[in-house]
Order: sequence, then structure tokens, then C-alpha cells
Amino acid sequence: MIKAMTHMFLAAVMVVITASAVPAEGIFDWLFSSGKPITAEITLDNRCKVKSDYFVVRDLDTGAYAKFFRDKASLDTKSGSPIQLQLSPSVKHVFYEGVAVSARKTMKIKADCTTRSLGGVGPSSKNPFLNSN
Repeated sequence: MIKAMTHMFLAAVMVVITASAVPAEGIFDWLFSSGKPITAEITLDNRCKVKSDYFVVRDLDTGAYAKFFRDKASLDTKSGSPIQLQLSPSVKHVFYEGVAVSARKTMKIKADCTTRSLGGVGPSSKNPFLNSN
């Protein structure tokens, strides 16, 4: 009985690993390269009214961050390190902290403000902080 359960558990783990969002050529990198220095190339999927220029991606282990330019950022970090989408330190009195994710060489991070409150930011034609669209 225990042997059968062990085999079922191992089969389930293999299904989860192979069915994850990791590309086929990257499974071994994903499993065995945590902690290796990388330059993470991050694309921002900005679904907020806040301009992309005001976002940064931060390595939560080191505190290092990279700014977005045309929805792209490059961050020197380590594979598997926790990184998080945040507002730039230059933005005062407004906070946004995305969910921490593990760093990879190529990533896409979504900024979604529908479930987050950006207190103190309201629509204004003169507000340079907000997108005009």
C-alpha cells in the first residue's frame, strides 16, 4: 500500500513538473540552476492607469532594482531569487507591490491595478503620473 502511494506521489510530481509553465528546454535549468547569476529580461504587461515609467522591478534579496523603459527592464540577479514589481522610489505617498516571483532569464510581469488601490491618485488631465488612455 505504501509503495503504491509512493509511486502515485512520484507520478503526480512528474505531471506537475512537466505540465508547468516552464519551457521544455528550460526544465533542467529551472530545476538545477537556482542561485546562478543571470540578467533577467523582464517585459511589463501594464494594465494600470499608471505610466510604465513609474514601475521598477526589485530583487527582494539584494534590494537592487531596474527601471522600465518601453515596458522592458534588465535586472542583474540570481536565478530563483524573489523579485517584485513595485512603484519607483521616486513616487511618494503611493504604494504598489506586486506578488513576488522567482527570477528567470526571460519573464513577463503583469501590473494589474483592478484589485489594488492606489490611494491618493485620482483622474486628472494634469496628473503626469497617470496614462492618458
